[in-house]
Amino acid sequence: MKLIICDMSGIASTKGINNDNLLDTLNNLKNYNCTFCTGKGYQGGYETLKNIDLKVPFICENGSVIVDKKGKVIYNDKMDYDKVKALISKLNDVPYEFLAYVDLENHKYKFLKGSKKLTENLTQPWFYSEEIYDNITDFLNNIDKNNICRITTRGLELDESIDELKDFHVVVSENEFHSICNKGTNKGFGVKKLAEICNVDLKDIIIIGNDLNDVDMFKLDCGYKIATGENLPPKELLELANIYVKLDDLPNFLVEIDKKNNI
Repeated sequence: MKLIICDMSGIASTKGINNDNLLDTLNNLKNYNCTFCTGKGYQGGYETLKNIDLKVPFICENGSVIVDKKGKVIYNDKMDYDKVKALISKLNDVPYEFLAYVDLENHKYKFLKGSKKLTENLTQPWFYSEEIYDNITDFLNNIDKNNICRITTRGLELDESIDELKDFHVVVSENEFHSICNKGTNKGFGVKKLAEICNVDLKDIIIIGNDLNDVDMFKLDCGYKIATGENLPPKELLELANIYVKLDDLPNFLVEIDKKNNI
């Protein structure tokens, strides 16, 4: 089996608006199965992929969770609750808009509002919010201690001297979202785990990305790495990519790869 793994946000979908041309192209390739890798939670991914004939699971939460299209969690890189609690308590002392984690039972987010003014209302449909908290104690008391896999923040003014960060992997996307997972857990980790689950060689995988949180999967020894996006991707990604393809040109580029059946 050959596989294309495409980042979702900013490529396949942007704030709930799907890139239908790209999604239709990926869904109709003859020689490649397609799946997706996203820094966001499963619920938003499902809305994007509900019309896609997804034959393999996809990666979400920056590699910490792998789910199938029906919402079954295939893999969850669980975090230690005590370490997460200590970190959140420290992060709450610095400015941020919100802090959140995804509830793996219903795939919706629980939000803790920070001291910075929100740039968007957390009830917007693309946030898939379950609960919104103003109080950190209430938020911590309502975390599912057995199923937390990632913390995400927006607008965080991160103080890297925070000692509790040493146990976690932190990556920034869209210049405003910090994603905090277990040490060593990132999109690259997710791609390797998915390859293991699907019994596919990394050499038979094409990856497509556009942002800093895609760098870890671009570091893998995959068959081909395509950088794309409406705007020029970060140089760290471009340096690892085999090619840069404008987002509007990506569907036709993939069709040509599919015709050749090689990379």
